[in-house]
Amino acid sequence: MEENEKDNEQQKNNNEELKRQASETFQETKEQMKNINLKEEAEKGKGLIRKLATNPIKAIKEVVEDTNNQFYKTALVIIVIWALLILIKRILDFIIYDYSKFQVLSTIKSVITPILEILALAIIIHILNKNNKQPLTKTITAVSIIKIPLVISAVLGYLTYISSNITYITSPISSFLNVISTVLIFFVVKEIFKKEENEEALKIFIKVEVIYYIVAFAFRFLGIYL
Repeated sequence: MEENEKDNEQQKNNNEELKRQASETFQETKEQMKNINLKEEAEKGKGLIRKLATNPIKAIKEVVEDTNNQFYKTALVIIVIWALLILIKRILDFIIYDYSKFQVLSTIKSVITPILEILALAIIIHILNKNNKQPLTKTITAVSIIKIPLVISAVLGYLTYISSNITYITSPISSFLNVISTVLIFFVVKEIFKKEENEEALKIFIKVEVIYYIVAFAFRFLGIYL
Protein backbone atom coordinates (compact mmCIF):
# COMPACT_ATOMS: atom_id res chain seq x y z
CA MET A 1 0.00 0.00 0.00
CA GLU A 2 2.79 2.37 1.01
CA GLU A 3 4.62 1.66 -2.23
CA ASN A 4 1.49 2.41 -4.27
CA GLU A 5 1.04 5.71 -2.46
CA LYS A 6 4.66 6.64 -3.22
CA ASP A 7 4.19 5.74 -6.89
CA ASN A 8 1.00 7.80 -7.07
CA GLU A 9 2.72 10.73 -5.41
CA GLN A 10 5.65 10.46 -7.80
CA GLN A 11 3.31 10.31 -10.78
CA LYS A 12 1.44 13.35 -9.49
CA ASN A 13 4.70 15.26 -9.10
CA ASN A 14 5.78 14.26 -12.61
CA ASN A 15 2.46 15.45 -14.04
CA GLU A 16 2.73 18.76 -12.20
CA GLU A 17 6.28 19.24 -13.42
CA LEU A 18 5.25 18.51 -17.01
CA LYS A 19 2.37 21.01 -16.74
CA ARG A 20 4.76 23.63 -15.36
CA GLN A 21 7.24 23.09 -18.17
CA ALA A 22 4.47 23.13 -20.77
CA SER A 23 3.29 26.48 -19.40
CA GLU A 24 6.84 27.87 -19.43
CA THR A 25 7.36 26.58 -22.98
CA PHE A 26 4.15 28.27 -24.14
CA GLN A 27 5.15 31.58 -22.56
CA GLU A 28 8.66 31.44 -23.98
CA THR A 29 7.32 30.56 -27.42
CA LYS A 30 5.05 33.62 -27.36
CA GLU A 31 7.97 35.85 -26.37
CA GLN A 32 10.31 34.40 -28.97
CA MET A 33 7.70 34.72 -31.73
CA LYS A 34 7.47 38.46 -31.01
CA ASN A 35 11.21 38.97 -31.52
CA ILE A 36 11.94 36.87 -34.60
CA ASN A 37 14.25 38.46 -37.17
CA LEU A 38 13.43 36.54 -40.35
CA LYS A 39 16.65 37.55 -42.13
CA GLU A 40 18.76 36.40 -39.18
CA GLU A 41 16.85 33.14 -38.80
CA ALA A 42 17.09 32.50 -42.55
CA GLU A 43 20.88 32.69 -42.26
CA LYS A 44 20.85 30.37 -39.25
CA GLY A 45 18.58 27.98 -41.13
CA LYS A 46 20.86 27.88 -44.16
CA GLY A 47 23.81 27.27 -41.87
CA LEU A 48 22.02 24.39 -40.17
CA ILE A 49 21.10 22.81 -43.52
CA ARG A 50 24.74 22.98 -44.60
CA LYS A 51 25.87 21.43 -41.31
CA LEU A 52 23.21 18.70 -41.45
CA ALA A 53 24.31 17.90 -45.01
CA THR A 54 28.04 17.81 -44.24
CA ASN A 55 28.25 16.74 -40.59
CA PRO A 56 24.81 15.97 -39.12
CA ILE A 57 26.15 14.53 -35.85
CA LYS A 58 28.15 17.69 -35.15
CA ALA A 59 25.13 19.87 -36.02
CA ILE A 60 22.85 17.95 -33.63
CA LYS A 61 25.50 18.03 -30.91
CA GLU A 62 25.80 21.81 -31.31
CA VAL A 63 22.03 22.27 -30.92
CA VAL A 64 21.69 19.90 -27.95
CA GLU A 65 24.69 21.36 -26.09
CA ASP A 66 23.70 24.98 -26.70
CA THR A 67 23.06 26.27 -23.16
CA ASN A 68 21.45 29.49 -24.44
CA ASN A 69 19.10 27.58 -26.77
CA GLN A 70 19.82 30.18 -29.47
CA PHE A 71 18.29 27.95 -32.15
CA TYR A 72 14.78 27.94 -30.62
CA LYS A 73 13.65 30.84 -32.81
CA THR A 74 15.01 28.98 -35.83
CA ALA A 75 13.03 25.92 -34.74
CA LEU A 76 9.85 27.99 -34.53
CA VAL A 77 10.46 29.37 -38.02
CA ILE A 78 10.94 25.81 -39.34
CA ILE A 79 7.62 24.74 -37.79
CA VAL A 80 5.76 27.76 -39.19
CA ILE A 81 7.25 27.29 -42.69
CA TRP A 82 6.33 23.60 -42.71
CA ALA A 83 2.74 24.37 -41.68
CA LEU A 84 2.47 27.20 -44.25
CA LEU A 85 3.77 24.96 -47.04
CA ILE A 86 0.98 22.49 -46.29
CA LEU A 87 -1.67 25.23 -46.09
CA ILE A 88 -0.61 26.87 -49.37
CA LYS A 89 -0.54 23.51 -51.15
CA ARG A 90 -4.09 22.76 -49.98
CA ILE A 91 -5.25 26.12 -51.32
CA LEU A 92 -3.44 25.64 -54.65
CA ASP A 93 -4.91 22.15 -55.05
CA PHE A 94 -8.37 23.63 -54.58
CA ILE A 95 -7.70 26.38 -57.15
CA ILE A 96 -5.94 24.26 -59.78
CA TYR A 97 -7.65 20.88 -59.61
CA ASP A 98 -11.39 20.60 -60.24
CA TYR A 99 -11.67 17.40 -58.22
CA SER A 100 -10.14 18.99 -55.12
CA LYS A 101 -12.56 20.32 -52.50
CA PHE A 102 -11.48 22.80 -49.87
CA GLN A 103 -12.62 21.51 -46.48
CA VAL A 104 -11.86 23.77 -43.55
CA LEU A 105 -11.66 21.08 -40.85
CA SER A 106 -9.52 18.79 -42.99
CA THR A 107 -7.22 21.70 -43.85
CA ILE A 108 -6.82 22.68 -40.19
CA LYS A 109 -5.92 19.09 -39.33
CA SER A 110 -3.34 18.99 -42.13
CA VAL A 111 -1.78 22.30 -41.05
CA ILE A 112 -1.43 21.36 -37.38
CA THR A 113 -0.07 17.89 -38.22
CA PRO A 114 3.61 18.96 -38.44
CA ILE A 115 3.25 20.92 -35.18
CA LEU A 116 1.76 17.88 -33.41
CA GLU A 117 4.37 15.60 -34.97
CA ILE A 118 7.21 17.67 -33.52
CA LEU A 119 5.52 18.19 -30.15
CA ALA A 120 4.59 14.51 -29.75
CA LEU A 121 8.13 13.33 -30.44
CA ALA A 122 9.70 16.07 -28.29
CA ILE A 123 7.40 15.37 -25.32
CA ILE A 124 8.03 11.62 -25.51
CA ILE A 125 11.80 12.17 -25.50
CA HIS A 126 11.50 14.76 -22.74
CA ILE A 127 9.44 12.48 -20.46
CA LEU A 128 11.76 9.50 -20.97
CA ASN A 129 14.74 11.77 -20.33
CA LYS A 130 13.45 13.09 -16.98
CA ASN A 131 16.71 12.22 -15.21
CA ASN A 132 18.69 14.68 -17.35
CA LYS A 133 17.08 17.97 -16.43
CA GLN A 134 16.70 20.31 -19.41
CA PRO A 135 14.00 22.65 -20.76
CA LEU A 136 11.32 21.22 -23.02
CA THR A 137 12.21 23.97 -25.50
CA LYS A 138 15.64 22.38 -25.97
CA THR A 139 14.07 19.07 -27.00
CA ILE A 140 11.58 20.82 -29.29
CA THR A 141 14.49 22.66 -30.93
CA ALA A 142 16.46 19.46 -31.53
CA VAL A 143 13.44 17.63 -32.98
CA SER A 144 12.51 20.60 -35.21
CA ILE A 145 16.02 20.79 -36.66
CA ILE A 146 16.02 17.15 -37.73
CA LYS A 147 12.66 17.68 -39.46
CA ILE A 148 14.34 19.99 -42.00
CA PRO A 149 14.52 17.09 -44.54
CA LEU A 150 10.71 16.79 -44.33
CA VAL A 151 10.33 20.53 -44.93
CA ILE A 152 12.50 20.13 -48.04
CA SER A 153 10.26 17.22 -49.05
CA ALA A 154 7.21 19.49 -48.69
CA VAL A 155 8.89 22.01 -51.02
CA LEU A 156 9.52 19.27 -53.58
CA GLY A 157 5.78 18.57 -53.55
CA TYR A 158 5.22 21.89 -55.31
CA LEU A 159 7.09 20.62 -58.39
CA THR A 160 4.03 18.53 -59.28
CA TYR A 161 2.37 21.76 -60.45
CA ILE A 162 4.96 21.89 -63.23
CA SER A 163 4.40 18.29 -64.31
CA SER A 164 2.73 15.30 -62.69
CA ASN A 165 5.49 13.08 -64.11
CA ILE A 166 7.98 14.81 -61.82
CA THR A 167 6.74 12.50 -59.04
CA TYR A 168 8.92 9.75 -60.54
CA ILE A 169 11.87 11.84 -59.36
CA THR A 170 10.48 13.61 -56.30
CA SER A 171 8.80 10.55 -54.74
CA PRO A 172 12.01 8.53 -54.17
CA ILE A 173 13.81 11.69 -53.03
CA SER A 174 11.03 12.41 -50.51
CA SER A 175 11.21 8.82 -49.25
CA PHE A 176 14.97 9.17 -48.84
CA LEU A 177 14.55 12.47 -46.95
CA ASN A 178 12.03 10.78 -44.64
CA VAL A 179 14.56 8.01 -43.90
CA ILE A 180 17.25 10.62 -43.20
CA SER A 181 14.96 12.41 -40.74
CA THR A 182 14.26 9.13 -38.92
CA VAL A 183 17.97 8.29 -38.73
CA LEU A 184 18.68 11.76 -37.33
CA ILE A 185 16.20 11.05 -34.50
CA PHE A 186 18.59 8.33 -33.35
CA PHE A 187 21.44 10.82 -33.05
CA VAL A 188 19.21 13.31 -31.23
CA VAL A 189 18.29 10.58 -28.74
CA LYS A 190 21.94 9.64 -28.35
CA GLU A 191 22.99 13.23 -27.62
CA ILE A 192 20.04 14.17 -25.39
CA PHE A 193 20.28 11.00 -23.31
CA LYS A 194 24.08 11.33 -23.24
CA LYS A 195 24.69 7.77 -24.36
CA GLU A 196 28.18 7.00 -25.63
CA GLU A 197 27.39 3.46 -26.72
CA ASN A 198 25.29 3.04 -29.87
CA GLU A 199 23.65 -0.08 -28.43
CA GLU A 200 22.27 1.81 -25.42
CA ALA A 201 21.12 4.68 -27.61
CA LEU A 202 19.44 2.24 -30.01
CA LYS A 203 17.36 0.72 -27.21
CA ILE A 204 16.07 4.16 -26.18
CA PHE A 205 15.52 5.12 -29.82
CA ILE A 206 13.37 2.01 -30.38
CA LYS A 207 11.38 2.79 -27.23
CA VAL A 208 10.82 6.39 -28.41
CA GLU A 209 9.71 5.23 -31.86
CA VAL A 210 7.33 2.58 -30.48
CA ILE A 211 5.66 5.10 -28.15
CA TYR A 212 5.52 7.66 -30.95
CA TYR A 213 3.76 5.25 -33.32
CA ILE A 214 1.27 4.35 -30.61
CA VAL A 215 0.53 8.06 -30.17
CA ALA A 216 0.34 8.51 -33.95
CA PHE A 217 -2.12 5.61 -34.17
CA ALA A 218 -4.29 7.23 -31.49
CA PHE A 219 -4.34 10.51 -33.43
CA ARG A 220 -5.67 8.66 -36.48
CA PHE A 221 -9.03 8.33 -34.72
CA LEU A 222 -9.19 12.14 -34.86
CA GLY A 223 -8.36 12.15 -38.57
CA ILE A 224 -4.81 13.42 -37.94
CA TYR A 225 -2.03 11.43 -39.58
CA LEU A 226 1.35 12.08 -37.99
